[in-house]
Amino acid sequence: MLDFSWSNILHSNVINFLIMIAIFAYIAVKLNVSQKIEDMRASIQKNVEDSDAVKNEAEADLQQIKDSLKNIDEELDAIVKKAEDTAKAFEAKTREDLDKTVESIKLNIEKQIQSEENHVQDTLLKNVSNASVEIAQKQIVSALDKDKQLHRKYIDEFINSIDKLEV
Repeated sequence: MLDFSWSNILHSNVINFLIMIAIFAYIAVKLNVSQKIEDMRASIQKNVEDSDAVKNEAEADLQQIKDSLKNIDEELDAIVKKAEDTAKAFEAKTREDLDKTVESIKLNIEKQIQSEENHVQDTLLKNVSNASVEIAQKQIVSALDKDKQLHRKYIDEFINSIDKLEV
């Protein structure tokens, strides 16, 4: 029959415990748990060291950024001043170029006006001279029609002047 005495239970539990320890030890040796634990520990230690290095680098970057931000107002003022100076110089250059362009346009307009005046004068002179020639022609034709002797006289003078020419 079954004996449920305290010593039997204790004795049975101790044996079961030892069997369980032996199985765990066998599994630990078989799976090389100690090496895996050491690898994990080394990996965790490397991650901790890497994170410390990254933290130190981040702190250095933060300090550098803080240092650069200390002078940001002065740097911004310098940039704005430089931009204003550049804009003023550009404005002055643009005004100078614009003045030169306006002066050039005025000069070209004056030349164009003078050219047009000369063209109009030439046209008027041609028209006046053509009109004068027409009027003179009409006067001569009228004078020749009135006096036939005058016509004959001019013809004779022309023939005489041809004879005097040396060819």
